[in-house]
Amino acid sequence: MSHYYASLRPYLVPALWTIIIACIVGEFLFYRLALTIHRTHAKTLRRPKRDQHDKTVLAVVLGSGGHTAEMMRLLKGVDPSRYSHRIYLISSGDTLSELKALQLEKSFLPSAFPSSATSTPSPPFEIHRIPRARRVLQSYWTSPFTTIQCFAFCLWLVWIRPMWGGKRCRGGFADVVLMNGPGSCVPVAFAAFLPRILNLPSPSLIYIESLARTKRLSLSAKILRKLVDRFFVQWESLRQELVKKEKKGRKWKWDADVECEGWLV
Repeated sequence: MSHYYASLRPYLVPALWTIIIACIVGEFLFYRLALTIHRTHAKTLRRPKRDQHDKTVLAVVLGSGGHTAEMMRLLKGVDPSRYSHRIYLISSGDTLSELKALQLEKSFLPSAFPSSATSTPSPPFEIHRIPRARRVLQSYWTSPFTTIQCFAFCLWLVWIRPMWGGKRCRGGFADVVLMNGPGSCVPVAFAAFLPRILNLPSPSLIYIESLARTKRLSLSAKILRKLVDRFFVQWESLRQELVKKEKKGRKWKWDADVECEGWLV
C-alpha cells in the first residue's frame, strides 16, 4: 500500500496546485460577474456615448410565432437611416422569421438606399442562423450538448468573430441588441454580456417583455433581467407588482429597473 501511495506522490502536487488555481480563477470570475451586474444596474458602468444622430448597428433576436410578430410590429417604427445596419438572429429552421425579416427590409429599401445611387449597394442587413438549444421532442439527456453548441456559436458570433475580424461599431458585434422573450435570446444575451467582465466593449442590451405577459414574467425575462441595460414590460400593473417585490435598501443591485411605456407592439 505504501508503494502505491509513493507512486502517486509525483501527481499529487500538480493536481493540488491545479485545484487551487482553478478555485482562485473561479472566485475572481464570480466576483467580476457580480460586480459587473451591480455596476450595470447601478448605472456606474461606463457605456459608449453616442450622439443623437450617430448611425447605429442594431441586432434583433427573432423567435418563432408570436415573438416574431410582436418584434416586426416594433421594428416598423425604426428609422433605417439611423439604424443603418441591421442584424437578425434566427433559430435554425425558422423560415417564417427569416421571411418576415426580408419583408421588413424590403419596406425599408426606399429610405435605406439613396435613389441617386448609380449602382446597387450591398444590403444593409445580415441574417445569422443560431443552432437551437433544444429541438422539439428532443431527449433531455442530449439537450445539454445542443445547449453548449448553441452557446459556443453565439460566443463566436457575438464576441470572438468581431474581435478577430474587425469591429464595425463601438460595441463590437452591434451597438444595441433588442430582445423580446424567445428562448434563443438567452445564449445571445450571455455571449454579449461576458466581455463586460473583462472590461471589453459590448453592445447595450434591451429586453421588451411580450404583450401576452400580463401578471408574471416569462422564464427568459427572469433570467435576462440581471443582464440587460433596459427592461420593459407592457402592462403598468405588472410593473407595479414587480416593484413591490423588490427589496429596498440593498447595497448590491442585481436586477434592471422595470420600465413601462404602455403597449409597444
